Amino acid sequence: MKKENDILEKTLDIAESGYDNAYLFLLDAYKKDPENYGPQTLYFLSCLAGGAGMPEKALKWLKYAIMDKGWWYRTEILEDDDLELLENNSEFISLKSISDDRYTAAVAKTKSLFSWKQKCADNLFLAVHGNTQNSEIARKDWLPIMEDDKLWQMETIQSAEPDGYGTYRWSYDMFSYTPVANAIEKLQNIDYQKIVCGGFSAGCDMLLRSVCFSPAVCDMLILQSPWIPVLQEYGHDLVQTLREKNIKIRIFCGSDDEDCMPMAKRLYTVTKQAGIDVEFSVQENIRHQFPTEMYTLKELWRNIL
Repeated sequence: MKKENDILEKTLDIAESGYDNAYLFLLDAYKKDPENYGPQTLYFLSCLAGGAGMPEKALKWLKYAIMDKGWWYRTEILEDDDLELLENNSEFISLKSISDDRYTAAVAKTKSLFSWKQKCADNLFLAVHGNTQNSEIARKDWLPIMEDDKLWQMETIQSAEPDGYGTYRWSYDMFSYTPVANAIEKLQNIDYQKIVCGGFSAGCDMLLRSVCFSPAVCDMLILQSPWIPVLQEYGHDLVQTLREKNIKIRIFCGSDDEDCMPMAKRLYTVTKQAGIDVEFSVQENIRHQFPTEMYTLKELWRNIL
């Protein structure tokens, strides 16, 4: 089956023309293989039902996720406009309270997770997940870039900030990125020939903050679908640091990723003007997701050497 994120992106595409059809599309996909879908899918089903004027179904999906599955969501998530029809529903209020309590408990005990244990290849690739994801998802998403190349070792870093049950997020502040910076700094003290870091969505912002605001350095940053508020806040400092550290930049963004495309174009423009080794690839007919045909580390380095 397609990855859950790809199905959800297709659902969002359909939803632009109407919630009813988007709900039916996602429901059909879910029913075919429910074990391969997580909290995010049930949340989508609830919001689509709510936005389509079906509050009973919206409540049913949330009840299934929270009570039957034992899942929970970040507090703000359940304040979505698509769930407005449930705002005064006593059962919804109770479900939200249970979810909020679980989220609070998770925040209190969650720590960042860095997978690295020891060096086992000449080169290292560090994968950084996006919001509503985790290190396992990041590893699966980025695995094709390795192409079974034994010269490369993949590791992951997972945020310390829960987003929902089993998923995590990054905040765009001066603290959330520090686990990523610490991981890179640790790796650069190991005798690797090359270190490449890849980020998806918010993970790209964390990588850029890490190299901008800490001693962290690597040979290349691969930015897939970059959501990078840091560019607007600290653009001058960022570009100057990337140039001083001589970090190569490879930017990839889907042609239909309306939110991230302007940021991707802007980053390419300012880094190119600064004389940084940067390339920008537009991936046709995809939204906020990885391409079906993945680029590889071997290809990216072949174009340099």
